[in-house]
Amino acid sequence: MTMHYRKLGSSGVSVSTLTLGTMGFGTETPEDEAFAILDAFLEAGGNMIDTADVYGGGASEELLGRWRASRPDATSRLVVATKARFGTGTDVNDAGTSRAHLHRALNTSLRRLGVEAIDLYQMHGWDPLTPVEETLSFLDSAVRAGKIHYVGLSNFTGWQLQLTLSTARAMASRCRSRSSSNIALPAGRSNMR
Repeated sequence: MTMHYRKLGSSGVSVSTLTLGTMGFGTETPEDEAFAILDAFLEAGGNMIDTADVYGGGASEELLGRWRASRPDATSRLVVATKARFGTGTDVNDAGTSRAHLHRALNTSLRRLGVEAIDLYQMHGWDPLTPVEETLSFLDSAVRAGKIHYVGLSNFTGWQLQLTLSTARAMASRCRSRSSSNIALPAGRSNMR
Protein backbone atom coordinates (compact mmCIF):
# COMPACT_ATOMS: atom_id res chain seq x y z
CA MET A 1 0.00 0.00 0.00
CA THR A 2 1.27 3.47 -0.90
CA MET A 3 0.54 6.29 1.52
CA HIS A 4 -0.83 9.44 -0.08
CA TYR A 5 -0.49 12.97 1.25
CA ARG A 6 -2.28 16.31 1.02
CA LYS A 7 -1.79 19.75 2.49
CA LEU A 8 -3.23 20.57 5.90
CA GLY A 9 -5.81 23.17 4.91
CA SER A 10 -4.09 26.06 3.15
CA SER A 11 -0.81 25.53 5.01
CA GLY A 12 2.41 24.15 3.56
CA VAL A 13 2.36 21.12 5.88
CA SER A 14 1.81 17.74 4.19
CA VAL A 15 -0.23 15.14 6.07
CA SER A 16 -1.12 11.57 5.21
CA THR A 17 -4.61 11.11 3.80
CA LEU A 18 -5.09 8.47 6.49
CA THR A 19 -5.16 9.78 10.05
CA LEU A 20 -4.70 7.41 12.97
CA GLY A 21 -7.33 8.01 15.64
CA THR A 22 -6.28 7.14 19.18
CA MET A 23 -9.50 7.45 21.17
CA GLY A 24 -9.18 4.03 22.83
CA PHE A 25 -5.41 4.16 23.40
CA GLY A 26 -4.56 3.79 27.08
CA THR A 27 -8.03 2.46 27.93
CA GLU A 28 -9.41 -0.21 25.56
CA THR A 29 -6.08 -0.65 23.76
CA PRO A 30 -3.20 -1.58 26.09
CA GLU A 31 0.06 0.34 25.77
CA ASP A 32 2.09 -2.41 24.07
CA GLU A 33 -0.62 -2.91 21.42
CA ALA A 34 -1.02 0.85 20.95
CA PHE A 35 2.75 1.25 20.49
CA ALA A 36 2.73 -1.54 17.87
CA ILE A 37 -0.15 0.16 16.00
CA LEU A 38 1.60 3.53 16.11
CA ASP A 39 4.87 1.97 14.90
CA ALA A 40 3.10 0.20 12.02
CA PHE A 41 1.29 3.41 11.02
CA LEU A 42 4.55 5.34 11.00
CA GLU A 43 6.32 2.57 9.05
CA ALA A 44 3.51 2.61 6.46
CA GLY A 45 4.20 6.32 5.90
CA GLY A 46 1.40 7.75 8.03
CA ASN A 47 2.20 11.01 9.78
CA MET A 48 -1.12 12.40 11.06
CA ILE A 49 -2.28 11.25 14.52
CA ASP A 50 -5.47 12.43 16.20
CA THR A 51 -6.29 12.52 19.91
CA ALA A 52 -8.21 14.70 22.38
CA ASP A 53 -7.87 15.80 25.97
CA VAL A 54 -10.97 13.83 26.97
CA TYR A 55 -10.01 10.51 25.34
CA GLY A 56 -9.67 8.11 28.25
CA GLY A 57 -9.60 11.04 30.66
CA GLY A 58 -6.24 12.08 29.17
CA ALA A 59 -4.83 8.53 28.92
CA SER A 60 -4.57 8.75 25.12
CA GLU A 61 -2.44 11.91 25.22
CA GLU A 62 -0.26 10.46 27.99
CA LEU A 63 0.32 7.26 26.02
CA LEU A 64 1.21 9.25 22.89
CA GLY A 65 3.64 11.29 24.98
CA ARG A 66 5.40 8.14 26.21
CA TRP A 67 5.51 6.69 22.69
CA ARG A 68 6.98 9.90 21.25
CA ALA A 69 9.58 10.07 24.03
CA SER A 70 10.69 6.50 23.30
CA ARG A 71 11.08 7.22 19.56
CA PRO A 72 12.37 10.80 19.22
CA ASP A 73 13.98 10.34 15.81
CA ALA A 74 10.98 8.66 14.22
CA THR A 75 8.30 10.86 15.74
CA SER A 76 9.83 14.21 14.83
CA ARG A 77 8.09 14.04 11.44
CA LEU A 78 4.62 13.48 12.92
CA VAL A 79 1.73 15.92 12.87
CA VAL A 80 -0.23 15.43 16.09
CA ALA A 81 -3.72 16.87 16.43
CA THR A 82 -5.51 17.19 19.73
CA LYS A 83 -8.78 18.77 20.71
CA ALA A 84 -10.40 20.61 23.62
CA ARG A 85 -13.96 21.61 24.51
CA PHE A 86 -15.64 18.89 26.55
CA GLY A 87 -15.55 18.43 30.32
CA THR A 88 -12.23 17.45 31.85
CA GLY A 89 -13.13 17.90 35.50
CA THR A 90 -15.92 18.68 37.93
CA ASP A 91 -15.53 22.47 38.03
CA VAL A 92 -18.08 24.55 36.13
CA ASN A 93 -15.22 26.03 34.06
CA ASP A 94 -13.69 22.65 33.13
CA ALA A 95 -15.59 22.60 29.83
CA GLY A 96 -16.23 24.88 26.89
CA THR A 97 -14.10 27.15 24.75
CA SER A 98 -13.61 30.00 27.21
CA ARG A 99 -10.15 31.50 27.59
CA ALA A 100 -9.93 30.06 31.13
CA HIS A 101 -10.76 26.49 30.13
CA LEU A 102 -8.69 26.48 26.94
CA HIS A 103 -5.66 27.86 28.79
CA ARG A 104 -5.75 24.97 31.27
CA ALA A 105 -6.63 22.40 28.62
CA LEU A 106 -3.82 23.46 26.28
CA ASN A 107 -1.17 23.44 29.00
CA THR A 108 -2.35 20.03 30.19
CA SER A 109 -2.22 18.62 26.64
CA LEU A 110 1.29 20.03 26.10
CA ARG A 111 2.45 18.35 29.33
CA ARG A 112 0.79 15.01 28.55
CA LEU A 113 2.12 14.90 24.99
CA GLY A 114 5.57 16.03 26.11
CA VAL A 115 5.80 18.75 23.46
CA GLU A 116 6.39 22.48 23.40
CA ALA A 117 3.73 23.11 20.75
CA ILE A 118 0.64 21.34 19.42
CA ASP A 119 0.75 20.81 15.65
CA LEU A 120 -3.03 21.09 15.15
CA TYR A 121 -5.22 22.29 18.03
CA GLN A 122 -8.93 21.87 17.36
CA MET A 123 -12.08 22.97 19.07
CA HIS A 124 -13.84 19.65 19.69
CA GLY A 125 -17.31 21.11 19.31
CA TRP A 126 -19.39 24.27 19.34
CA ASP A 127 -19.77 26.15 22.63
CA PRO A 128 -23.04 28.11 22.68
CA LEU A 129 -22.11 29.86 25.95
CA THR A 130 -18.77 31.43 24.99
CA PRO A 131 -18.50 34.31 22.52
CA VAL A 132 -16.67 33.23 19.37
CA GLU A 133 -14.41 36.29 19.72
CA GLU A 134 -13.15 35.04 23.11
CA THR A 135 -12.26 31.62 21.71
CA LEU A 136 -10.56 33.06 18.62
CA SER A 137 -8.67 35.60 20.72
CA PHE A 138 -7.29 32.83 22.92
CA LEU A 139 -6.29 30.72 19.90
CA ASP A 140 -4.55 33.69 18.29
CA SER A 141 -2.65 34.38 21.52
CA ALA A 142 -1.59 30.73 21.81
CA VAL A 143 -0.35 30.69 18.20
CA ARG A 144 1.60 33.91 18.79
CA ALA A 145 3.08 32.40 21.97
CA GLY A 146 4.30 29.39 19.99
CA LYS A 147 2.10 26.87 21.78
CA ILE A 148 -0.01 26.01 18.70
CA HIS A 149 1.08 25.75 15.07
CA TYR A 150 -2.34 25.41 13.41
CA VAL A 151 -5.96 25.74 14.55
CA GLY A 152 -8.94 23.67 13.46
CA LEU A 153 -12.59 22.94 14.18
CA SER A 154 -14.20 19.55 14.77
CA ASN A 155 -17.86 18.58 14.99
CA PHE A 156 -19.15 22.00 13.89
CA THR A 157 -22.26 22.39 11.72
CA GLY A 158 -22.14 24.47 8.56
CA TRP A 159 -23.55 27.61 10.16
CA GLN A 160 -21.20 27.27 13.14
CA LEU A 161 -18.21 26.99 10.79
CA GLN A 162 -19.39 29.99 8.78
CA LEU A 163 -19.97 32.13 11.88
CA THR A 164 -16.53 31.23 13.25
CA LEU A 165 -14.78 31.96 9.94
CA SER A 166 -16.66 35.22 9.40
CA THR A 167 -15.84 36.35 12.93
CA ALA A 168 -12.17 35.45 12.45
CA ARG A 169 -12.03 37.46 9.22
CA ALA A 170 -13.71 40.45 10.86
CA MET A 171 -11.32 40.30 13.83
CA ALA A 172 -8.30 40.09 11.49
CA SER A 173 -9.57 43.04 9.49
CA ARG A 174 -9.99 45.15 12.64
CA CYS A 175 -6.46 44.21 13.76
CA ARG A 176 -5.00 45.22 10.38
CA SER A 177 -6.83 48.55 10.51
CA ARG A 178 -5.60 49.35 14.01
CA SER A 179 -2.01 48.30 13.36
CA SER A 180 -1.71 50.09 10.02
CA SER A 181 -2.87 53.37 11.57
CA ASN A 182 -0.03 53.11 14.10
CA ILE A 183 2.76 52.67 11.56
CA ALA A 184 5.14 55.62 11.31
CA LEU A 185 7.09 55.91 8.07
CA PRO A 186 10.68 57.16 8.28
CA ALA A 187 11.07 60.85 7.36
CA GLY A 188 11.56 61.46 3.67
CA ARG A 189 10.09 58.11 2.57
CA SER A 190 6.85 57.70 0.73
CA ASN A 191 4.36 54.94 1.26
CA MET A 192 3.93 54.78 -2.52
CA ARG A 193 6.00 52.13 -4.31
